[in-house]
Amino acid sequence: MSRAASNAGKRVTRRTVLKSAAIGAALGVAGAPAILRAKPAQMVISTGGGQLEEAYREAYFKPWTEKTGITITTGPNTGAKLKAMVEQKAVEWDVSQQPAELAATMARQGLLEPLDWSIIDRSKLIKGVAFDDFVMCDVAAYHIAWNTKLVTPAEVPKDWTAFWAFHGRRGLWKRPYQTLEVALMADGVDKDKLYPLDIERGLKSLGKIRDSIYWWERGAQVAQILIDGEVPVTAAWNGRVYGPKKSGAPVDYHLNEALLVADAWVVPKGAPNKRESMEFIALALEADHQAAFARQIPYGPVNAEALKLLPQDVLEILPTSPDNFKHATFLDVNWWAANGERAEAAFRNWITA
Repeated sequence: MSRAASNAGKRVTRRTVLKSAAIGAALGVAGAPAILRAKPAQMVISTGGGQLEEAYREAYFKPWTEKTGITITTGPNTGAKLKAMVEQKAVEWDVSQQPAELAATMARQGLLEPLDWSIIDRSKLIKGVAFDDFVMCDVAAYHIAWNTKLVTPAEVPKDWTAFWAFHGRRGLWKRPYQTLEVALMADGVDKDKLYPLDIERGLKSLGKIRDSIYWWERGAQVAQILIDGEVPVTAAWNGRVYGPKKSGAPVDYHLNEALLVADAWVVPKGAPNKRESMEFIALALEADHQAAFARQIPYGPVNAEALKLLPQDVLEILPTSPDNFKHATFLDVNWWAANGERAEAAFRNWITA
């Protein structure tokens, strides 16, 4: 039974509150009236659904409920809804999983609560994942993949420059986001010196292979165009091709020069249970829970200690494992939050030219 239920029927007067405050002051207890606040029975966390939410449920939601007794209800994580709820001061979500670049944009727009780093431990987090108003929670990779029946081991592009030099069609995401980065790496820009992005140079690099690009628009397409042989090589996300490869489809990939992209936890401004939101994020970033997540889905943990809890066969497929991380680079979410509209406009103009 919750504290609220046990107090049902008891009248709380102003005198009662003042008396509690006086007792608290006498005992040296700061903020004594907070004892009147009941623990919530449930929290609402919005996610993208699917396999990712299932992994969250096993690794984070169930342990949270076991620890606190607070159940978790989920729903779609539409960015427009978060913005509308905050602007209307009618926030229903306690925590939301958002693409990290969108979280950075929301932070710039003042839509998020600052994270409480006195509750959330960031001392074991890998470099580049913790920000004032959001924290990355799992890391995927945009990388090179190929059809093993159409591409011999000797023909596999070892990096983006070789991908550009490949003879034949190749797939790329029909978005400037991530695609400009790999175009610049193909043109000789060091992976650690991509930002600020030279948009025009990236478009010129794309122009060199324009006639042989197969533009895909949805992640669900990636594995299928490889399996069907529509393209021998493509840029892809590891979460999209890992399953088909594991099940025996003629698909393989590597993480050299991978561009790392991430999901992030955010707390909408005005969230109804702000402290519990911070405590949930703290739990979700703990090493054992991060390791449990990585055992279910091939996205890298952001807690470095979690990697020590995983066997070698799991580490080999994770973007943030030491062997893979040193060959990859993070997408700069703050650059995209500040420059995304300009890059989108330039890319659209180039595509339609």
